[in-house]
Amino acid sequence: MRKQPNKTSSSRRILGGMGYFLLLCLALGIGSFVGWINQSSLIKNLIFSPKPPAETFHSNSVTLLILGCDEVLQDNTEKVLKKQARSDMMLIAKFDFDTKMITGVSIPRDTQCKLPGDERRKINAYHNVAKKGHEAELTQQAVEFLLPGVKIDRVVTLDFDAFQEVVNLVDGVPINVEKPMDYDDKAGNLHIHFKPGPQIMNGYNAMGYVRFRHADSDLMRQQRQKQFLLAFKNQVIKHWTQLPSILDEGVKVIGGALSNDEIASIALFARSVPAQNIQWGQVPVKEIPGSTFLRVDEDALPDVLAQYRLIDTPSDKPSKTAGDKN
Repeated sequence: MRKQPNKTSSSRRILGGMGYFLLLCLALGIGSFVGWINQSSLIKNLIFSPKPPAETFHSNSVTLLILGCDEVLQDNTEKVLKKQARSDMMLIAKFDFDTKMITGVSIPRDTQCKLPGDERRKINAYHNVAKKGHEAELTQQAVEFLLPGVKIDRVVTLDFDAFQEVVNLVDGVPINVEKPMDYDDKAGNLHIHFKPGPQIMNGYNAMGYVRFRHADSDLMRQQRQKQFLLAFKNQVIKHWTQLPSILDEGVKVIGGALSNDEIASIALFARSVPAQNIQWGQVPVKEIPGSTFLRVDEDALPDVLAQYRLIDTPSDKPSKTAGDKN
């Protein structure tokens, strides 16, 4: 007598085969994910071992001096004589881990400063005149002298070449240019020519957009930088598969000033900061008639520094020698 097929056994074989297939898919998926993670040590830190920022920095806050510097090129050539010369952008950013706030001020690069025993200079010149290897140290000294009571924990010098690479990794950043922008700096190999309206900016154009400040103020440049950062964040989300490359190139942008643990901790902290707790201003300055220098408004400075939490109270008036008022 012919034996009837065992439907139950057949079903088990099918389910067993499906289970094996799903297990393989899961294994391959996990393997791919682990391989993707292993492309970046920073991603591994973010996912598997993020530390609270206070534990990483051994403090309840950290204050960074962020510099974006010009290049000096040999006349009529592309040869770079000095990769990071004058500081084109100067920002102080404070990350307060207890209050979940990010605050700071920009420093107009034409602000005058006179360190004891030195000649009067624009604040952006100290990075250029410092001995090789001491650029960040001298610039920090000048900024802390200019802004009494402010203590810088770390100096971050941005690498504009790496910045361009990061933007190109996300296929450019969409920006709605608010007005015509035209500027040429042959010595710095910076050429900015934008018409008003929406456009996708590659790395080089994005670099010019965030650095442009001619025919308007540093405050306007801050607004452009905010617009760029929001648009860039959206592009990163769209190109999440490129995240290992983006993060590793991002480490180069900040010149190795922060370790992977520190970057991961700041990223973890920044995610928890509400938009209203991000506050930005500018060091108050006044024009000097007949001069390209600006001087610090010493009467307004303490209140501004206190408002953006860079000093505890506005009780300490800045020394008049900081801006060399006379």
